[in-house]
Amino acid sequence: MGDNSGESEYVENNSVYSSITRLLKLLEMEEIFITNIKAYTNKLAEKVKNLQAYIDSVDYEFQQSFEDREKYVGNPINAFSLVRRTHQDLPKWHNYSQQIVGMEELFALEEIIAKVPDKKDMAYSLGEMHRIEQIYDLEAIELARGRIQGKQYDFRPSIRDCVALGEHKFKREDYQRASMWFRVAIKHEPEGNAEIINSILGDPKVNLYTLYAKSMLIFGMIKSNPSMTIAEAKKISYEALNKASLADIKSLLNELLSQTDDEIVYEMNVNKTKPSDYEIGCRGQFLRRRNHVCTYNFTITEFLKLAPLKQEVLNWDPYIVIYHDVLNDDEIDKLKNHLNDTDAVEVNPIEKRIFQRINELTRLSFEHSDQQIVSKNGPRTHKHKKEYLKGTLLFFLNNVELGGAMVFPKLKISVFPQKGSCLFWHNTLDPRSEPLECPVLQGNKRVITQKGAYNGRPMQYKKAKSNQKF
Repeated sequence: MGDNSGESEYVENNSVYSSITRLLKLLEMEEIFITNIKAYTNKLAEKVKNLQAYIDSVDYEFQQSFEDREKYVGNPINAFSLVRRTHQDLPKWHNYSQQIVGMEELFALEEIIAKVPDKKDMAYSLGEMHRIEQIYDLEAIELARGRIQGKQYDFRPSIRDCVALGEHKFKREDYQRASMWFRVAIKHEPEGNAEIINSILGDPKVNLYTLYAKSMLIFGMIKSNPSMTIAEAKKISYEALNKASLADIKSLLNELLSQTDDEIVYEMNVNKTKPSDYEIGCRGQFLRRRNHVCTYNFTITEFLKLAPLKQEVLNWDPYIVIYHDVLNDDEIDKLKNHLNDTDAVEVNPIEKRIFQRINELTRLSFEHSDQQIVSKNGPRTHKHKKEYLKGTLLFFLNNVELGGAMVFPKLKISVFPQKGSCLFWHNTLDPRSEPLECPVLQGNKRVITQKGAYNGRPMQYKKAKSNQKF
């Protein structure tokens, strides 16, 4: 039901808010917005306080009887004071009440609103959430509790977050996940000052129960009759709901909501579609390969005799290897220092020695060029003529708490980020040699990517017999 191919959604980012740097700027922008709102409300409060002082300064009670009011104005001092106040004071208080306070803050808010994410950014963010849920088989129930893959985190999606995710999945005809997000939204604890907030933002529960009933009915019909199309299930479900009485709909919803979350999750996952190799790889569920070889490499060059590197051969044909501890902490810090406000920057020539080290190891030519990229968001896509590329290096500058693997689906190989290590693979016409990247679930991922070509000394890879294992 809906699209179920993780690989099909492996596309280039189309949102400026797809990197850690941009998201941090967005967070900062929200903080500035709130700071200006606070300053604005403080000035409004000061104005209210001043107007209240004027009200308190009037020395008679409004709820007087006619006789008392007549007696009040019959006093010459009171009569004079009334004329003076209304002549001199009322116009000034009127002018003060008309003054717009907090103009500076209001202008700042206008500037911020002009920079907020647009519909494309929102669509991209929703798509990424859908992709992550699908690839890692995440349940809305667990995410709503702040849990990812059995680990507890300090986050809770709001009721509006849940509704937005449910509506997005409903539009994508992923009724299973849509129904679970709607269920989570219905059972969400009321937010503080809900009545006031809903008067401004709108009530998130409008149509929520109907959407939950629709998504559950459509999903249930297709699950019980796999030959039925989504269009047929939608038509039957909508007709049934239109004919049903309010009491019948309430009875259906009460029955659904009376089941425990665990019961619902279990029932909905019976006979679940088998995950793709890409999804299995991202989840770290590939079996360890028997021909896995871990050695110290001493033998290829004179350089390696003096400074051997740990190598972990993952596959011989096509050739895929991890070099461990290629970068030390000082080198990693220097590389990270080159990261600026953009997604990626060219690496400073001071790190040439790193690539000389790799050139010695791989016998490929890796030189400083526009191809060399430090990225905060994983490997970037480069357009090159295929015939000139013979190898790719991917340096990991940090560990990632959850997710972020590089997966070779056809070979059933997953490589998770390991600080200081380097993944190397041959670029061939064999599609098995090209990896796919998995999204990061927790943390951020910083890598360097570099393409290289043979430098005239073709490498002869042999299964290391004489190399020392580690």
